[in-house]
Amino acid sequence: MVDLVKIRKKAKKEKEKEEPAPVPAPPVPVPPVSEAPISAATTDNRQPITKLEQFKQTAGTKRESVKIQETAAEGTQLELLHFVIAAEQYALDIEHIVEIVRPRAVTRVPNAETSIVGIVSLRGTIVTLVDVRQRLRHAPAGEPTEDTRVIVVDFHGENVGFQVDRVLRVIKVDAAAVEPHPVVHASEHEACIRGVFRHGGALTILLDFDKLLGGSD
Repeated sequence: MVDLVKIRKKAKKEKEKEEPAPVPAPPVPVPPVSEAPISAATTDNRQPITKLEQFKQTAGTKRESVKIQETAAEGTQLELLHFVIAAEQYALDIEHIVEIVRPRAVTRVPNAETSIVGIVSLRGTIVTLVDVRQRLRHAPAGEPTEDTRVIVVDFHGENVGFQVDRVLRVIKVDAAAVEPHPVVHASEHEACIRGVFRHGGALTILLDFDKLLGGSD
């Protein structure tokens, strides 16, 4: 009698011998897990910062830098007309100066304030002559000399002139070199003065254009 159970077991063992054992697959390398650093584009809760917020963070610094450069460029130097009144040296911004002429005949204006000398004709144009010496508390001028000049300026659309003893030159001065004007006496018209600076070894007074010509006693 054939034992079928033994035959099956024997056949199974022979089959297992013929088939090679399965080779296990090599393990897949797993990279180490590390916490990624939080970049400038994320917040503490890892929410991304919007483009507008990024622009504000960077653009503000750039605009400030440009502003500082422009301020430095604009305030580097002042271009001034340097002249003498009553042996004192003064300077005035040349921006509004029209021309410099020799003295000429003056026509008095009735009922004008004391600081108005009169009017003069300059090639058909009427120029109001202001007594700057009086506004600066200097003694009245004597007779004009060879060096005496009248500086004509555009004062808010009107031609205004004032007489000086001598015009020196146009100079350039560092804005940082101008210091506040020390008030020596209570009666002094310090409102007409922007500051003082040294030029050529001498102290020069920088005048305020609007207050000098627009003031009154």
